[in-house]
Amino acid sequence: MLIENKVLITDKEQLLLQKSIVENPYCLYKPYPKQLIPIILANREEKYAEDGTKKPNTVLAGAGGYGGKTFLGSMLSVQYLPTDEDYTCLVTRRNHAELVDTNSIWDNLVDWCCGEHLSEDIKCDFKQSITPQIIAPNGNTIYFKSFDRDEKKQKFKSASYDRIVNDEASELPEAVLRFQYRSMRNTTQIPRSIINLSNPGGDSTEYLVNEFVDGPKPYIALDWRDNPHIDRAAYEGSLNELDYIDQQYQKYGNWHYRPSAGDLINLAQLTGAYIDVEDYIEREVFFCTMGLDTAGTGRDNTVAMNLIRLDNGLTVLNDMVVDGSAYPEDNIYDIAEKQILENNLYNMDFEEEPGGDSVYALRYWEEVLGDLISKYGIDVNGVPAIKSKYTRARPVAKAIIKGELRFSSHLKEELERKDGLFDQFMYVSPNPEEMKKRKSPDELDALGYAWNSLQENFSNTVDLELIEL
Repeated sequence: MLIENKVLITDKEQLLLQKSIVENPYCLYKPYPKQLIPIILANREEKYAEDGTKKPNTVLAGAGGYGGKTFLGSMLSVQYLPTDEDYTCLVTRRNHAELVDTNSIWDNLVDWCCGEHLSEDIKCDFKQSITPQIIAPNGNTIYFKSFDRDEKKQKFKSASYDRIVNDEASELPEAVLRFQYRSMRNTTQIPRSIINLSNPGGDSTEYLVNEFVDGPKPYIALDWRDNPHIDRAAYEGSLNELDYIDQQYQKYGNWHYRPSAGDLINLAQLTGAYIDVEDYIEREVFFCTMGLDTAGTGRDNTVAMNLIRLDNGLTVLNDMVVDGSAYPEDNIYDIAEKQILENNLYNMDFEEEPGGDSVYALRYWEEVLGDLISKYGIDVNGVPAIKSKYTRARPVAKAIIKGELRFSSHLKEELERKDGLFDQFMYVSPNPEEMKKRKSPDELDALGYAWNSLQENFSNTVDLELIEL
């Protein structure tokens, strides 16, 4: 339910804002007017439901980018940190790297709560561990946890919080968003609250739309149009450089946009990404990695996609195998040996199939590649499958559009064959029912695993001048 730009505020609520935000020694940033709305709603007295139970306050704030969601989450996290009440807060993010990254809520609070500007009697301690923590001298604690899979909801067991701040909530698994209500404590006078801060676009977008944007729970559209602290014209210019999908989410804050097949990348962008072998063959290879999607049932192929990162920052798909036979072992062995000898192949990442079979499948491939592993020390890993093949393909498509990923021209026939990689880019869809009608995009999946492996080892920085060979 969209909340308009004005809400009625009581004298009691105004006093609370003054004491807990404006005069809070841990709150270095003060909210601009529209940011006050989710703060007010999160702190209201809990209401009784029809069944006689109290429900924690919950709110969604966000739309397009640069609305100050991270600062809002930081303010909400520290609001009760100096209080005499026993206060426990949880900040969540999809993965640990983003949880503690520069300009994250964690990064803000290490500065706000543990900086030299504070006197020793109120300065907080921080622990940067698997579960990072900000600990106030009075014992009040802010915990930070990542939740990248449904099973991670078990982290909520035996834990309870007064407040949960979900940073980029649409990227969190829906099961986690639903399950966390059970971890709201009820032992203090602090109103329990779950605050969702997010742009649209993640896997849980539809859940947030149904619960907040179109549902009964409060939603505040907060983005770059509302933020008085930015150069809006300059930021809009940056947003205009995004691809169509990201503009829908980051520029327009469109919660109702649903990507469809063909929105990801067009054929001209794919065919424009070829590079001749002679234009890169003399370059030094800094890193070589391979992604593999092994055949399951039905029409699947076993696919290997090999990427090389060159000394100018460019990445090239320089080799691939697509094997539709029941015995692909020899072809996979051969491409691995070739890339070891030519480009010092570092690792091979195999998609893990759901269930316990993935363990045995990986062991089998370790046996097939055993002498290469022992002789050359390559890493053979299993990587979890991402449910949405469309989500998996997006960063790869972006890299192609930006000129960071190119295709070796000697692979042209293979890439452009019917139902090959280029076709898979065209028909991959976020709609599971639509994907059931199509051949599994195994080549796109394997390329995605290789690209993800590369990103884990290198920053995505490219010298575009050097690429113009």
